[in-house]
Amino acid sequence: MRAVFSFETAFLLFLFAGRYKANPFVMAVLPTDPVIIFGALSIAAGVWVISTERLYIPGYIAVASFCVFLVWMWMSLSWTPGFVYARLKVLEVTFFDTWALIAGGMIIANSRERCQRFFILLNVFALILAIQVLLEYIRQGPGRIILINGGDGYLGYGRVCGLAAMTLFAYLAAKPRLMSKTGLMIMALLTFYVWVLLFGGGKGPLIAALVPLALVFPLGFSIRGRRIGIQRGHLLMIGGLIAAIGAILWVIFDPDMAGKATTINRFATLFSDNQGVSDRRRTMQIWEFITLGEEAAIFGQGIGAWPILTYGADIRHHPHSLPLEIIGELGAVGLVLFGITCFACLRLITLERLRQDALLLGAFLMTLNMALNAGTSGDLGENRYLFFTMGLLLVRPLWGGRAAALFADTRDHDCPDDSEAENDITLPDWEDDRQGFLAIRRRLSLACADDGVAVGRSTVSSSTL
Repeated sequence: MRAVFSFETAFLLFLFAGRYKANPFVMAVLPTDPVIIFGALSIAAGVWVISTERLYIPGYIAVASFCVFLVWMWMSLSWTPGFVYARLKVLEVTFFDTWALIAGGMIIANSRERCQRFFILLNVFALILAIQVLLEYIRQGPGRIILINGGDGYLGYGRVCGLAAMTLFAYLAAKPRLMSKTGLMIMALLTFYVWVLLFGGGKGPLIAALVPLALVFPLGFSIRGRRIGIQRGHLLMIGGLIAAIGAILWVIFDPDMAGKATTINRFATLFSDNQGVSDRRRTMQIWEFITLGEEAAIFGQGIGAWPILTYGADIRHHPHSLPLEIIGELGAVGLVLFGITCFACLRLITLERLRQDALLLGAFLMTLNMALNAGTSGDLGENRYLFFTMGLLLVRPLWGGRAAALFADTRDHDCPDDSEAENDITLPDWEDDRQGFLAIRRRLSLACADDGVAVGRSTVSSSTL
């Protein structure tokens, strides 16, 4: 029940409100837009959490750097030719994207327990959407674009299923026990998510789910002298990638499957002479926006300038590529400021942490997934998922301070006697490190026992843990 009535639940329902708010049942039950309801609830819960917990400095730094980017975006209103769409986009980014970054970087990343709870809730939500996709597929038959919840398309539920799949891959990389009940359940969920991506119709979500696995595969390798080792969990990840590619090839070349996998059919159209209207239009938009960016390379054309300069109309339109949008509308200055925000979110990541920390690896895969999606669809205001996952990159490390140093170098540490053990081992004072400290102490005890030295009991109180 604690997971249900939590900040993570309220924020998840706010973040993914677009996936279900057009559902007739939801519209009949809720008195107004769920974005407003769960936005207000999540903000109220978030303010309470921030006021009662310790300040998480990395999260504040990331949000502060993003605020500088926001100031530049607001300043660009003074020279943009747009009016209606420009101001709407500024308000969306200021509220939705900023709140997503705050929730990810200052609240959820501040607690490993809260981060784990969000991952579980994300998979529950993704499973519900996947079941709806399956039922709609059965109802309307193969070869058609699948819409659920009153019009939510493949980009919507495809992104959610892709994010959920990233968390499951990270879990398998950390705990590669396929024959356990949990392992079998995760493999079944992953298979279901891949089916949704293959038959739902979204090219971007499918690519964004497969590419991160190939990018993080080298993390599993370690070189010690002349020996090259690889973590078993990363073997599972590359095995899953190969299996997914094999499934795609099977769908392409099997005559019985031809025309049934909507996503593969759309890929085939992309590389054929009968390229779709949407694909041709986006290709033209890329070149048009590159030209616009060259005309104002330093300061940009101004936020929301794209539809005015391209179509001569003040409507909601964009180049469907976040990097191109930032370069064209906010110029090199905007790109540098956005890069500073990215650096603030990435600066705590190390290769060693990615190898050892499943939560960080999950957040990293999710961020790669959303970055690839943002490169092919959506504008700044629509890519709040990306800013949330960027905030999650700041998730607290497994252990901190002195405890981390002891765990990293247990065998070379001078084994303390009873009195030194009580005074020398200091704990980080957040609750999530209790299990980490106990694991450290067990390893210290084993290391010292090998050398014939006893380690005394620590006098740290349970309240500190």
